[in-house]
Order: sequence, then structure tokens, then C-alpha cells
Amino acid sequence: MEKKLKVAVLLTNSYLTSYGGIGPFVRNLDIDLRNYFDLHYFFLPEHLEKVKLIPHRLLFVFFLLKNFRRLSKTDLIVSHSPEGSYVASYTSTPLVHIFHGNTNPMEISRFSFGKYLRWVFDYMNQVIYSKSFLLYSVGEKREGTKKFVNPISHEVMVKNPESREGFIFAGRLEKGKCVPKIIESYACLPKEVRANHKLYIAGSGSEFGNLKELAKSMDLASQVVFLGNMDNRSLIEVTSKRKMLLMASAFEGFPMAIAEALSVGVPVVSTAVGDIPQFVESGYCGLLYPVDFLPEDYARGILSILDDYENYSKNALEASRPFDAKEVTRKFAEEVLSGLKTASLSKVA
Repeated sequence: MEKKLKVAVLLTNSYLTSYGGIGPFVRNLDIDLRNYFDLHYFFLPEHLEKVKLIPHRLLFVFFLLKNFRRLSKTDLIVSHSPEGSYVASYTSTPLVHIFHGNTNPMEISRFSFGKYLRWVFDYMNQVIYSKSFLLYSVGEKREGTKKFVNPISHEVMVKNPESREGFIFAGRLEKGKCVPKIIESYACLPKEVRANHKLYIAGSGSEFGNLKELAKSMDLASQVVFLGNMDNRSLIEVTSKRKMLLMASAFEGFPMAIAEALSVGVPVVSTAVGDIPQFVESGYCGLLYPVDFLPEDYARGILSILDDYENYSKNALEASRPFDAKEVTRKFAEEVLSGLKTASLSKVA
């Protein structure tokens, strides 16, 4: 049997514990990617993840520099972080970079000094483009990158549409997610609908306190339920019991939460940002709105889906087919191996 290539996988925080897009993405990819490569993960150890005063991105740079020799001894590096790819560019190891979300992470930095460091990530992006032999984008397509569809793999059963109740938002509780507009839209629903369908909000972030206050001020404290952080499988299970996933982001790549909702037959109501319109067909498996939507219009959309729920649910399940993890992983592995072979031949020539 041919020996598997030793592959270093770089991501800032552990894919086993992180909540949000990259963690579930890497976990789902890992299941089948191990069939093709000998994987070695480089992420912040637990004691460094608990550090709050220093950005994890900066800590990760120091962590990789400390482990630079070990990193250099691998056959291939697959990086999910710009800072990881920047450090990896100083090795002679072939590099594959996968872009997640925003072009410049400092655009949404929770640290006040982040705005002064945007040029650092702009420079890193230039290095990544020049040093990577393969570039991928999760979400909106970028020039010079291949499309990487979110891999979905879980054992959660699709629930009977009639047994589902409530709506759910899942993601970081940050300003860019525009969760207040979801709460305002929910408030526009008729009282009898809200009585039967609570709004569940899964996730944590800097807006958590403000969102709780908003729900209280709108007399919705008993109907808006904050679930906090949940592990990925538990979140999918909870989502499968809801009627709809509600999103209102001002900008996105392509949220894992949407792919996961579709995979359990849950329709999606969202803003038409990033790559979402490519997979959520408005009027088929959900509804899409402009970023500046009116809460009243959003609420009417929710009601229209409830009126034809069985069809929307069936279509949501159909729309999830492109996310099958086995097929997504197979294609990725074949492209990487082919790219390595081509790069090797060009060096010989």
C-alpha cells in the first residue's frame, strides 16, 4: 500500500471545540480526508485558547513559529488561516490555502486596534496568493480560487415537518450578523404564531447582552430563547426540530448553519449576501431579502413559508445534496494530489 502524504492542517482554534463555521467545516472534512492523507493538526492548545487579552491570531503566529521545525518536516500544508499560511510560506513545503469568510479579518476585529492592522492582512493575502499552489474559497468566489462547498456529515434524522416548532438563528452574536433585525421581524409576527413558535438564538458574542435587553424591551423575553454555545451535533439536532433557520447578515461567505439546516429539511430565510443565493433559491427552499429589508416584509415571508411548509421542507432537503462530505472530500483530495504532481513536474522541467 502506498504511503500517505504527511499533511499539516493549520487552523487557529481546535476543530474539536470551536463553535462557528471553520470548526464544523474541518470536522466534517476530517472524517474522509484521513482516508487520503496522514493528517497532523496545528492549532492553539487549550491553555492558550483561554487567553483573552491577546488576539488568538497573534498567539497562533507565535505557536507556529515555536513549532516551525515540525511544520517544515511535513509533505504538504493545508491552511485555514491567513496567519498560518503566512508562516507556512517561509517553509519549502507545498501550501494549499482555504479562504473562509472575509478577505480581511481585521474588518470585524473585536479589538479596537484592529482597524490599524488591516494592511497586515492585505500583505498576508498577497503572500498567500504568491506562495500557494492551490487556493480555495468557502463562500463567495474569489479571483484565482477554486470553489470549496461546505462538507456536511452527521447522523441527525430529518424530523416530521408537522412536529417541528419555532425558528432558530445560529452563529456568532456580533453586529455583522444583524440579529436585532431578526428579533424585530419576529415581533411583527401575529401573536398566535409567536405563541406556537419561539425564536431560539444559538451562539455567543459581544452582542449577547444587548440582544437580551432588546428582547426584554420588546416584551419578548419569554419567547426569545438564548441557547448559548452548543457543540455542532447538538446544534444540528436542535435545528432539525425547528421550522426555519433565520439569518440577516450584512456580509457572509457561506454559513455552515445554512448547509446544516438544509440537510435536515429546514427552510432558510436570509439576506442575499455572499454565496448564499447560489444554494438558497428564493421561493423554493427558503426566501432571500436585501440587506436593508423591512422587518414587516421578512415576517410576511416567514408566514408564506408556514403556509406551504411541506413543499419548502422537501425542497430544502433536495437543495442540500451538493454538501455531501464524502463527495466534497474526494474531489478536494484528487485536486490536491493532481496539483502536487503538476507542481513537481514543472520543477523538474
